[in-house]
Amino acid sequence: MQKKLIALAVAGLMSAPAFAQSSVTIYGTLDYGYTVQNRHIDSGVRSRQGLDSGVSKANRLGFKIVEDLGNGLKLVGVLENGLAGETTGTGILNGTARQSYAALAGGFGTVAFGRHYTPQHLFQVAVDPFAGNGVGSSANVLVKDQRLSNLIAYISPNWKGFSFITAYTNSYEGNESDENKGGGPDLTDTRVIAFAPSFTVGGLFVGLNYHQAKFNEPDTGADHLRVIEGYVSYDFGPVKVGGLYGQRKTALNDDGGPLSFDTDLKLTQWLVGATWKISSNDSLLVSYGHRTFDFDDIDIKDAKLGQWALGYEHALSKRTALYAHYAGQTQNRSQKDALANGVGGLAIAGYRGSGVGLSNINGAGYRQGWGVGLRHDF
Repeated sequence: MQKKLIALAVAGLMSAPAFAQSSVTIYGTLDYGYTVQNRHIDSGVRSRQGLDSGVSKANRLGFKIVEDLGNGLKLVGVLENGLAGETTGTGILNGTARQSYAALAGGFGTVAFGRHYTPQHLFQVAVDPFAGNGVGSSANVLVKDQRLSNLIAYISPNWKGFSFITAYTNSYEGNESDENKGGGPDLTDTRVIAFAPSFTVGGLFVGLNYHQAKFNEPDTGADHLRVIEGYVSYDFGPVKVGGLYGQRKTALNDDGGPLSFDTDLKLTQWLVGATWKISSNDSLLVSYGHRTFDFDDIDIKDAKLGQWALGYEHALSKRTALYAHYAGQTQNRSQKDALANGVGGLAIAGYRGSGVGLSNINGAGYRQGWGVGLRHDF
């Protein structure tokens, strides 16, 4: 992501001593394109097409603040919001709080407080040729916990390529509710702990993510879930290849709620992909992602979903690119039936309806899609 320093814009908002030691960076993405989605699982549902924003990358506007506190210590802050590009009525800022945190960084590493991307999301993006965005995104198929609120995170220094992230929150989203009964059947009242080591040397990247969520809300029918996922990529120069493999296990109980099954559920997922630099300005992207949701003891066969994605991108400059992306999904009968019959109550466990969608458009049910457009990062 390219970033532009605009110290003059904030000079009038700071005292002279603070301005001498601080910097503010404005960054973001503007992405517009034409999309077509078709092959819906329900008969009689027609295709969708239109001019959309966030076709290859979600539109956003962010501010990054850095202040040198002396003795090797720095304050780092980030405020980042989503943008509703092609709609009116709600304003350009659509209220999507992407990231918001303050951190202290020094030789000891970085300690951050606020709303952050999870290590799982960061590592998936690192090995996905489409960087987890748009029509070809692995997020159309793979399940992940993308952001955590009310979080304290520690990022270690880099020791000859090795580093790690660890994080904890007592309330996944929003405030902890009264007697843990205000969240409803979701992840609102949930304690999460995460640990994610990684190793980078030359063109090699290897990562591992583990996180566990304990459901405080008693009416979900779920007790806890555990996620473990491994990642690897290697950049050969003209070609970069990568992939991941992971499992998400949810322990359920029969205490009531939408997940009232006396069993455990398991989701297994994997991805392989590659980016080929045809020239200094042209790239081909290809990936295949697959997931299997184990519905044992719930009278539904395992739901399987796969997605092929192919993309071409032409860089007009270091920050501006033209793109054309395609994705197509295959689903077995259990996946189609579960989606059509509204088994979305299992979203906590990892099952969810899926389709070829965009960052701001619900694509559930559409199994094929194209997108062509223009993207600018600043």
